[in-house]
Amino acid sequence: MNLSVKTAYQTLERFLVVDVREPEEWAEGLLPGALRLPLSRLKALAPLYLEREQPVLLYCRSGNRSQEARQILQNLGHPKVWHLEGGLKAWCEAGIPCASPV
Repeated sequence: MNLSVKTAYQTLERFLVVDVREPEEWAEGLLPGALRLPLSRLKALAPLYLEREQPVLLYCRSGNRSQEARQILQNLGHPKVWHLEGGLKAWCEAGIPCASPV
C-alpha cells in the first residue's frame, strides 16, 4: 500500500519507519526515528529487526526501492507494509523537516 507524504507525516507514530537506502545515502537526512535496513541486506536483516504484525512504513530516495522492499517484506510474511510515495525527496519538497544522521 502507498502512503502520501501528508498522510505519512500525520500518522508516522503508528509505524516502524524503515529507510531502505544504502549507507552512502544516509547523509542526505532521514525520517524521524527511522531504522536503517538497506535494500541490499533487507532479506537478511528483516527477521532480526521486524515483527511480522508490526505496521512498517518503508522509504528510499524517490520511492522505487521502497516498492521493491515492500514486495520483499510481503514475501517474507509481513502483511502490514506501506511505502512512502515519492520517498525522501517528496518529503523534503513538502517542507517537512528531516532528522540529521548520527
